[in-house]
Amino acid sequence: MNEDAPPNSALLEIRGLSVRFRTTEGEHRAVRDVNFSLAPGESLGIVGESGCGKSVTALSIMNLVASPPGEIYEGSILFRGRDLLRIGPEEMRSIRGNEVSMIFQEPMTSLNPIHSCGKQVMEPIVLHQGATKMEAKGKAIELLRLVGIPNPDRVFDDFPHQLSGGMRQRVMIAMALACRPKILIADEPTTALDVTIQAQILELMKGLRNDIDSAVIMITHDLGVIAETCDRVVVMYSGQVVESSPIKELFRSPLHPYTEGLLASVPTISGDRGRLRAIEGVVPSPFEKIEGCSFRPRCRYAKSVCAEAEPELAQAAGGRSVRCHLRQG
Repeated sequence: MNEDAPPNSALLEIRGLSVRFRTTEGEHRAVRDVNFSLAPGESLGIVGESGCGKSVTALSIMNLVASPPGEIYEGSILFRGRDLLRIGPEEMRSIRGNEVSMIFQEPMTSLNPIHSCGKQVMEPIVLHQGATKMEAKGKAIELLRLVGIPNPDRVFDDFPHQLSGGMRQRVMIAMALACRPKILIADEPTTALDVTIQAQILELMKGLRNDIDSAVIMITHDLGVIAETCDRVVVMYSGQVVESSPIKELFRSPLHPYTEGLLASVPTISGDRGRLRAIEGVVPSPFEKIEGCSFRPRCRYAKSVCAEAEPELAQAAGGRSVRCHLRQG
């Protein structure tokens, strides 16, 4: 690893990342030329509709895209100056779960049903830190306590099916934090939890970010979660980044029509008699060959140029970027 990287350099840089899946229906381009960076200690949100490429981008960072049918066919993922797509499996295993950890979307399918929760929290501590089983057990119980689990000594011996959804999510967070990673990726960490537990989990993650000084990538479709937890946000649509912005500026003045539509669809108490505003149309099929701007069929501002050429992701004022012909030139 590049331990001598300057302190103000990006911790993570994704450059031109493209991922495809070969299926019986054809080639599915899930991620197309994605670019963004993550600074040390920063919290970055990735937001967009289901199928926009958020989770595939996260799995690419972890080098967990199943091959076949998946393939990362272009780009680079630089972690502290080292390209994670160009290192061997053994070196990647030493990074995954140790320096870069991920909280997966559904704990019940991510936790092993035949091992106790405590044993699963212990595993990365033994694997990456060389601790004895007795030392790892002590650290695991302390981690369960850190993430707000009552009676961690008892829960240590419980199996996943014996816990509630919120408790399982806390176990997942404890596992991800076991080695105090430099980057913590959270993929829809509050999905399927009731609003009270959602708030507790988000508050927990905000506190833990300060405690262990990790950079965080928060993947979600929920703009409320992004507003509560992130410094900066990347908006994805149809496998591409369409806007990148500091969080306050994005909510104050969205640049891309898709971002504008997302913000307008958020329900408010003072809304039009309780009616939600929706973005008309549907996301294009992943197997469809897209001409011009992928958002054009749903965009109320579309012009002829939008059908002629795909817009580039261009820099804008205030450290922002946008992929839209109408915002360029």
